[in-house]
Amino acid sequence: MKQIKVIGLLLGCSLLLNVALSPLAGQAATTTYHVSKLKATKHRDYYVPSHAYHHVSWYLGLHGKKATLTKAASLTKATRTTYTSVKQLKLKRGKKTTTLLGVRTSSKATVVWINKSYLRIGKNPNRIRATRTAKGHYQQHGNALDWFNPKHFKTLRNADYYVTTYPFARSSDYQASAYQKTATTIKAVAGNHLADFKTLAYLPITMKTSGDYSNPQSVVMTPHGQGMYIMQTTHSYATTGRVVYYDLAALKAYGITHDHMARLRRASHDKAVNKLTATDRAILKHVKIGPQFKTGHGQSLAYNPHNHQLWFIGHGGKHANLQQLSKKALKPIKKISFKLNSKISMGSVLTFDNHGTAYFYSSAPKVGSAPKGSVKLFAGKIGKTTVRFHLVMQGLRYSPGTIAQAMSYNPQRNQLYLVSNGSITSLPVNHLGHLKSSAIESTMFQTTREFEGLSFTTNGGAYLLVNRGAEVLKATTNNF
Repeated sequence: MKQIKVIGLLLGCSLLLNVALSPLAGQAATTTYHVSKLKATKHRDYYVPSHAYHHVSWYLGLHGKKATLTKAASLTKATRTTYTSVKQLKLKRGKKTTTLLGVRTSSKATVVWINKSYLRIGKNPNRIRATRTAKGHYQQHGNALDWFNPKHFKTLRNADYYVTTYPFARSSDYQASAYQKTATTIKAVAGNHLADFKTLAYLPITMKTSGDYSNPQSVVMTPHGQGMYIMQTTHSYATTGRVVYYDLAALKAYGITHDHMARLRRASHDKAVNKLTATDRAILKHVKIGPQFKTGHGQSLAYNPHNHQLWFIGHGGKHANLQQLSKKALKPIKKISFKLNSKISMGSVLTFDNHGTAYFYSSAPKVGSAPKGSVKLFAGKIGKTTVRFHLVMQGLRYSPGTIAQAMSYNPQRNQLYLVSNGSITSLPVNHLGHLKSSAIESTMFQTTREFEGLSFTTNGGAYLLVNRGAEVLKATTNNF
């Protein structure tokens, strides 16, 4: 037989051909079909609907009036593609005839062939695009979450270090005096990756009115630990707040991390009562206070090491938005509004890895037969005007606790961290989707404090934000 001319072989293309002829079922060998009525068609848009995603793709080879089909790929990769028709042909084998459309994704793209019965007329409704509704605000059209088959979602039975909800309490030292002078320690008591956390700095509680700085929600350390951003809300359950930047490199000279740990809180209190000393003024010069704005819950401020941007979830739920924060002005400069899909809501925690991949986790959405309370991980990208996520098709049977308080990424170990009150679980990024239980690390702490945030420096230093009273603690090891 002469060499077959292959039509539609496009490197990197997610879809080539789908023909559902019964003789092909389970057939490994190449089958020959008769070709008839090859003709040009009107240019019209088509897309693959979800009910056709389970079908298999085929390469088409032509030899005169005969054609061969070879298995290519699944149609699940065409979930967002819009095709334009250019040609049409019919394949016949026995008494069975199938109409194929020759389509392409752009005027310069290679023509590919798809069973016409698996296409719908029109632009793909799930394609992602955005409308600019105001300066810096974009409304996304098309679901941000990629299609998935819930039957294929699996959970890994990791070790159970789940911590149930406990009544939050003040530390004993804070209970005795807000002006704490010595470090406290939160001890790890169970798990397979133990590390204690010791106070780095006590944060302000009052700046203008009593307790107006007492509700920190998330922390971001600068890459080398020279400074830190704290997102805080005005009070518990509030959705307004601000971001405060602390120049740690400068503040350490005033002893706030070692021998004068009460100075930062005292300086902020003195400001509130108009009794500033020279030392107070010098200290507060290194505390940059941002304007008040709508922060949402505030627990998601995250640093993207790939592009050096700060982002947070302004609103979770079905109708969500992600916002970029100016590191200079400490206020939002961009907002992208979107929905994941009609059933799954955006979570409330956020982090990024070194490649700029964004992650959040949740134990709330129902996926397939996953047990109640199991962890679902989502990964994706935040673009200039749109966002896109996919579900990692392997979750964890046991979450660290009742509430997802924070999520973080350790660039030194390439690990993701899931933070709940009194418990932290971590997992390797490189093995997402095919994790083994031995790769999951868990730490349970002896505490009644509320865990608010976790952040890492490039050398693996781990910094934990807690409340009652507000403070940042550092892990006693750089291998947490």
